[in-house]
Amino acid sequence: MSVAAAAFKHWASTVDLPSGALPLARAIGVNRTTVQAQLLRGRVREAVVIAAARAVGVEPVVALSSFDEYDELHREMRPPLPVEILSQVTLTDASIEMLRRRNTAYGDAIAAVHTWEDPPQQDGLRTWIDAVDPGHIRRDLAERLGIAPPNLSAQITANKMRPRHLVEAARIANTSLTSGLAVGGVITLQEAGWPDGARSHAVTHLSDVALNDLVQARLAAAQRGARRLAADSAEARRIEETLG
Repeated sequence: MSVAAAAFKHWASTVDLPSGALPLARAIGVNRTTVQAQLLRGRVREAVVIAAARAVGVEPVVALSSFDEYDELHREMRPPLPVEILSQVTLTDASIEMLRRRNTAYGDAIAAVHTWEDPPQQDGLRTWIDAVDPGHIRRDLAERLGIAPPNLSAQITANKMRPRHLVEAARIANTSLTSGLAVGGVITLQEAGWPDGARSHAVTHLSDVALNDLVQARLAAAQRGARRLAADSAEARRIEETLG
């Protein structure tokens, strides 16, 4: 999904952005060819709208809500659920907290140089969908989007979903419509309404059992990814050897 070029041009004029493709591209820091092609096709992608909003100091969620395709976005923006926050805690994040609890001096030394990894994270889309799943979210989402479940699963595994699809997943999960966009890296966590330090607060307040479960889940996901990569590499070598 994208927004109508005519509507985008009108919105751009209301925030004093130039209408021409070249000056507009320069003003928002996007490649001129990209901007020109989208304007000519009559559809402007969300990334361009967001870049334009940031360039003029407008909140991306507010900007997107100006268009019919996303008119509910700002209105349905809510604080993230605790499970959503934890879904964006990586193996490194959780492991550092575990080290800190086992050895304060060692853990604090690592924590001092630790930087929280913002989305999009490897496997972050799957962990979010699993966290907010009210039951059969993949099936329901595939039906609403009119795509085959295997194709949807492939998108989730590849950690790539269209912005509109991310919003629809959040709608099915009955959570903030901005959460999926944040998890997908379309907007930042802060732009989606996540409080500063939300992940740090959530992890430090986990019980030891819950923290161990989180680390175990992230390790299992990392193992699946490693096995998938190894299988793909082996298949690539087999094809190369076959072709000579």
